[in-house]
Amino acid sequence: MKNTVWITFVMLFSLSSCLVSKKKFDEQQALAAKHLAERNSCNEDLEKAKATIASLSDQVQNLEADTAKLQAEIRRLKQQKSDAEKVYNDLKKRYDDLLTKATDEKSRMSEALKEKERELNIRAKELDDLSKTMTQKQQRIDDLESLIAKKDAAVSNLKKKIADALTGFSNDELTVTQKDGKVYVSMSDKLLFKTGSYTVDVRGKQALTKLAEELNKNLGIGITVEGHTDNKAYKSPDGNIKNNWDLSVMRASTVAFILVSEGKVDAKRVTAAGHGEFFPIESNETAEGRSKNRRIEIVLTPDLQEIFKILDGAK
Repeated sequence: MKNTVWITFVMLFSLSSCLVSKKKFDEQQALAAKHLAERNSCNEDLEKAKATIASLSDQVQNLEADTAKLQAEIRRLKQQKSDAEKVYNDLKKRYDDLLTKATDEKSRMSEALKEKERELNIRAKELDDLSKTMTQKQQRIDDLESLIAKKDAAVSNLKKKIADALTGFSNDELTVTQKDGKVYVSMSDKLLFKTGSYTVDVRGKQALTKLAEELNKNLGIGITVEGHTDNKAYKSPDGNIKNNWDLSVMRASTVAFILVSEGKVDAKRVTAAGHGEFFPIESNETAEGRSKNRRIEIVLTPDLQEIFKILDGAK
């Protein structure tokens, strides 16, 4: 319809200008054609612009849709970020709390460990000291056992030598025994004394002299002379001996004196003691038992000073 309008306009223009010169007409016609071409070009540009606008509008809509999606995604991501930050903050707080507790616990455990180490060091020192003490005590025990073994060997050797020295006497007259680390020389009253007397007979002196000879060869031996009686009451006619105890003391003293005066034994080594009837070795109900109870026991004790030193050192 628009083309029709333009044609009509051109015809009118042509009719009104019929008097114009052909040149003018041609110019007008060329100008009209130019305008028409420009119009058509503008229409084409317009259509293109509309198409472009439509395309851009679609793009805008798409972009708006994408923007909406992106904004929604941003909001979602922001929410996730917020949630993550909350979780992170919670975890960080828990971590910090645990770290604080762990640090405190580590400090406490470290202090406890140091205390245990101090205790262990003390215990280790105590054990070391105890070990040293035990070693020292074991050494003393070893030394003591060695000395005891030597002493026992010496006592056994002494017993043998004394028994050999007194071989001329019967078992009824004397016996030599070893007991509790000592040597016991037991002499019957028949060998030494007459009944009720404390004077030593000749044969008794011979036995004591032989014994003294052996004792003088073993100077480290202590000598105790012990007198024993039976339980029959005795009192000397002269009244000097009032009871068995007096008799046992006098007999022990006499034997000790003979060992010292005639046997030349150092008096500092000799001790005399009387026990009366109170240490019988047999029953006093028979004559044989009473005879065995009436005796002089010479107890020979080895020097125990070295043993005592070791025992004192162990205290």
